Amino acid sequence: MNADLHEVLWKKNKVGILTNFGGGSTFVVELAEEMAVMGAKKMVMMTWAGALQPDLKPGDIVVCDRAVRDDGVSQHYLPPAKYVDGDAALAAQLVDAVRARGATCTRGATWTTAAPYRETREEVRHYQSEGVKVVEMESAGLFTIGQLRGIPTASIIVVMDSLATLEWKVPERLDSIFRSLELIYKASIDVLAQD
Repeated sequence: MNADLHEVLWKKNKVGILTNFGGGSTFVVELAEEMAVMGAKKMVMMTWAGALQPDLKPGDIVVCDRAVRDDGVSQHYLPPAKYVDGDAALAAQLVDAVRARGATCTRGATWTTAAPYRETREEVRHYQSEGVKVVEMESAGLFTIGQLRGIPTASIIVVMDSLATLEWKVPERLDSIFRSLELIYKASIDVLAQD
């Protein structure tokens, strides 16, 4: 396995956590396939992403259950389509878990691309107009394996930087991002440990 696998015991259930793996749908597809074979019952990806919508700020949390398939790898697994869906019920559980921990979040689609720093203004405008919330590199791969294997999947994302103004903007500080990453980790464990 091209990642570190950790086991967390939470509320008498086991949760597997993968860390230290590369970015992109290809890595996630490989790892999700391995986790499926090992018996995973549901999968959540935690990551950060760039905001596409102007109301999203660094540290904001977005739960995604739909991804634009601009990743390349999902095209090899599923018939052609613009989007791949994750699991709506799992996404709803994640939203509830975030809110139970006293935080706010939004829910929406992500744009999964295989090319970092290659988003064009035209693409950003297009996905903004469709209401896509963020851009990242993994969710479409995870959702693809979820569909193929019949495993509920969702992603929970912390906003890092922004393309919302058609200019790349990075945060001055990372405090809110680190707080949100810690919170989504705990919220995800809460959801994954449920029977």
